[in-house]
Amino acid sequence: MTLSCSIIYGRFLRMKHLKRIYLVSIVLAALTVLSLQVAAQQNTVKHHRYKLVEIGTFGGPNSVYNVFSRIATNDGRVVGAANTADPDLFAPFVPYCFDQETCFVQHAWKWSRGVLTDLGALSEGYSSYTNAINSRGLIVGQSQKAGIDPLTGGPVLYLATVWDHGKIRNLGTFGGANSIAIAATDQNFVMGAAENGIVDTSDLSGFDGVSQIRAFGWNGGEIFDLGTLGGTDAFPGDMNNRGEVVGASTTTPFPDVNGIVPIHPFLWREGKMQDLGTLGGNFAGPGAINNREQIVGSSTLQGDQTTHPFLWQHRRMIDLGTLGGSYGIGEWLNDVGDVIGYSGTTGDQQLHGFIWRRGVMTDLGTVGSDNSSNAFGINVRGQVAGQSWFWNGHDVTASHAFLWENGGPMVDLNELVSPGSNLNLTEADFITDEGLIVARGFTPTGDTHTAILIPEGEACEFTPFAVSRAYKATMPPSVQRRLTGEM
Repeated sequence: MTLSCSIIYGRFLRMKHLKRIYLVSIVLAALTVLSLQVAAQQNTVKHHRYKLVEIGTFGGPNSVYNVFSRIATNDGRVVGAANTADPDLFAPFVPYCFDQETCFVQHAWKWSRGVLTDLGALSEGYSSYTNAINSRGLIVGQSQKAGIDPLTGGPVLYLATVWDHGKIRNLGTFGGANSIAIAATDQNFVMGAAENGIVDTSDLSGFDGVSQIRAFGWNGGEIFDLGTLGGTDAFPGDMNNRGEVVGASTTTPFPDVNGIVPIHPFLWREGKMQDLGTLGGNFAGPGAINNREQIVGSSTLQGDQTTHPFLWQHRRMIDLGTLGGSYGIGEWLNDVGDVIGYSGTTGDQQLHGFIWRRGVMTDLGTVGSDNSSNAFGINVRGQVAGQSWFWNGHDVTASHAFLWENGGPMVDLNELVSPGSNLNLTEADFITDEGLIVARGFTPTGDTHTAILIPEGEACEFTPFAVSRAYKATMPPSVQRRLTGEM
């Protein structure tokens, strides 16, 4: 099998959601052969059952949410977006539609205590989308505004938007057409990305594929530029509650003799941007940062022919290795430092989710006879949520949202949901420290709906179930206090 490394605007363009945020991650473009995992694991772990709350729509087909961002709070508030019954003004010309999957108008929503609220859009536009919510209820995302992008001649796609308890605000751009807001701290410091309107041809160019793009910060006034690592572009990916931002940046404005412009991960803190380096290759990107300044991501090795997950901590980048294959991707981590992602198995015959904990990478396996999996979310208890599927070499013929906890094995979340829902859960993407899970699934008519899974008997309160003393001892004191109910 031939493997090639490429920069893919992938973390927010995964699956059907083809217009999500363009966070750079390093992925291998080819995994062409997958084989059937024959041995099914016996489920011996006791799991909670879940009450499923299905989030409908505003009259259109789908309700969705962002992936790899903090879309739910520990007190049970969740944000996403849903279609209305109105066609997009540019339908059926898909590239100009705000929701490129359906070409229906889409509105941001918030769910809290059983109530679904339509957050609306900027008065100058009609569609909107959420990316994250903080503990104070500040919501960030993007809206569409009527206007023309002078660099492309097409419509403006996105404008960074903040929803603050009923008030909606456009954060603007650096002079270009497009921007998005990605994350917010509990102190309401917001970060995002904005175009500056300067023509750019690098692999990290903006939402319109033409303009330079820069990471921005915002704390109530005008957005400000976080800088670059020496190149023309920088794109943020995640931020912790201390306001430390990670992202990817070009390191030079000029390609080398081979036409390569290196892209490195950065850490921005206290007004300065630091180059985190790579594992030897020219390309690396971050996945997430926790509140202990640990950073997970992926990097090419020397020669740029393969990719490994990394953990950056104590001012150095650690190669986490793989499950025996030639490549792997680091997706997310919790505040304990547990890392999740996916990797090729021995011989690159399968693609499996993993958890890396204290120097050991564990294969999460798959659900039943599925042959592939990926881990998307992990909480401080070490509960992992993700997707398991069967790939027949041409198509995905089965897909299951999964939960992995207490050493496994992986369990199909559809089996843990109390009767009453017709939704077929196909992937789970976010899990709070309290155990609330945000997932997506298909309705009987084939539409995609968001599902909020609440552990039965908990009503979203935090209870320290299934955390061993040995595991808890590895956690920072502040996390240990939360697990024992101390403040």
